[in-house]
Amino acid sequence: MKKEIFTGADGKEIVLRVWDEVASPVGVLQIVHGMAEHAGRYDDFAKFMNEHGYIVLADDHRAHGETDKDALGLAYGNLFEDTVQDEKGITKLALERYGLPLVLMGHSYGSFLTQRYISYGTEGLTGCILMGSAAMEGFVVSLGAKIAAKKVKKGKGAEAGKFFAGQTFVKYDKKIKDGFNGWLSRDKEQVGKFNLDPLCNFTCSNGFYDSFFKGMKAIWHDDGAKIEKTLSLLIVSGDADGVGGYGKLVKKLKERYVCFGMSPEFKLFEGARHELLNETNREEVYAFLSDFVSRAVKGEKSEA
Repeated sequence: MKKEIFTGADGKEIVLRVWDEVASPVGVLQIVHGMAEHAGRYDDFAKFMNEHGYIVLADDHRAHGETDKDALGLAYGNLFEDTVQDEKGITKLALERYGLPLVLMGHSYGSFLTQRYISYGTEGLTGCILMGSAAMEGFVVSLGAKIAAKKVKKGKGAEAGKFFAGQTFVKYDKKIKDGFNGWLSRDKEQVGKFNLDPLCNFTCSNGFYDSFFKGMKAIWHDDGAKIEKTLSLLIVSGDADGVGGYGKLVKKLKERYVCFGMSPEFKLFEGARHELLNETNREEVYAFLSDFVSRAVKGEKSEA
């Protein structure tokens, strides 16, 4: 793995990790990581994909990782939309550099960035994976947006968004009852690594959530007109993942894309929590994702 600097449309320098030691690559996988983590956590999976013939790229988003290690979780500019544009720029870079089919995979927060990304159009994408995702819409999004906007207006934009964390991550832990951040995975070793990582486990600011909910409203009101209906799309989650409403909100997400005229593939891993790539059955997950990417690159559809 090597690191380079990707320059965003506004001149922002983004740390980009590239795993490209592949003898005869057949495609590219672009990973869009989640909230309060960083791209370095995908090293094991990226190397697995390298072994199967895929170059992997993943950036540390704005307000995350080595890109903003001194401003973790803080908002600036139009953070959510600017990050979406970063991902589109990285796709363009990868297509120009490698000239290979590209699959975009977003996890958690990254899956919402990816939902917004494809709402702008899917040109250049061979496939798309939404992992640890959900359909966020209606009252929850409207209320969240109002609360976040109010906090920013009161000058509390830079303060930690404890209210929002309390309504999500804290509640997930209370339901799972498996220790601090146990909602992430059944693998306690992996949860421990997350908890001790200095670039993980921070609370994003109220301003961050303000930008996030604006993005959610934009996704909610999108009609899917710019999404290629034949795009290979996979929606995958654990059925014990709080973000996906323990399966309910993930199924709603599938229904959204079906309503757009698409035929998404869908998978719920029984008993799995939020971080599928760090779960106790991760070898099964790795193989499943690799199979989808391979079929997407070849233009094959599932027979299921």
